Amino acid sequence: MTTNQTRPALPTLQHDQRALLAPKPDDDLDHGLRDGFPDRRTAIEWYQAAIVRTLGHITERWDPVGLLRDRTLLTALVVGPERERFADDPLSLETARQYRQRLERVLVLPAFNLAYNALRKSAGEYPEDVRNDEHDPEGQEFVAMRPAFQVADRQQRAAIQRLWGGFGSVEELQSWLHDLSEPTNGSLDESLPSRVGRDPVAREHFLGRVDADTALEAERLARKYRERFAVAKLLPAFAAGIKRLEAGELATHTSDGLTPGQG
Repeated sequence: MTTNQTRPALPTLQHDQRALLAPKPDDDLDHGLRDGFPDRRTAIEWYQAAIVRTLGHITERWDPVGLLRDRTLLTALVVGPERERFADDPLSLETARQYRQRLERVLVLPAFNLAYNALRKSAGEYPEDVRNDEHDPEGQEFVAMRPAFQVADRQQRAAIQRLWGGFGSVEELQSWLHDLSEPTNGSLDESLPSRVGRDPVAREHFLGRVDADTALEAERLARKYRERFAVAKLLPAFAAGIKRLEAGELATHTSDGLTPGQG
């Protein structure tokens, strides 16, 4: 008699992906694509989460540079007051909702499927009759039941949050640039720290020393520059780093804590 098999990592990945569309209160994400985002920073943070939960495949369907250049896209994603800055005549909120629905259908769901198929190749099988709470997608601590993905997700989010806050000195900036090796899994352009160090414009925006007529304008310019850096430099490196990760190790719970299994 043939025993039905289950691959618990796959429904876990799908659960993690659904949170990108419409997160529940107990999910790691506060905002999903379907309802839009209060500002561009939040949209960038969402894209980073999508990189991990699509195993990097989101970039094959949706180039992150659109978060910088595509004003129509930005007025579709951003539902807060900031959307007025991206276009003189932004999309209506209803048209923006329909645009996000098309993004989900044409770009995001195909990336989900690519990730599912990539994980399927390494997801081990278990007899259906031994499936229990340990394999419940709702109760998993790790993205796709892979600790490495969860660690990368946490490191990437922390790197972006550190960038948003700026740096108090050149030494702090250089330490942050050095620390990017972990969240990018060594995928960051090795010449980037040197290029940033030689660029006085970059330094003044990172350090919050922008010359402007008012402090508010200086803060706006620094914010915009840091967002552009996150999109142009960090997101592609994050995706490349995720694609380098081994997807074969599954975390399972035992009485002694976490042990690797074949999931």
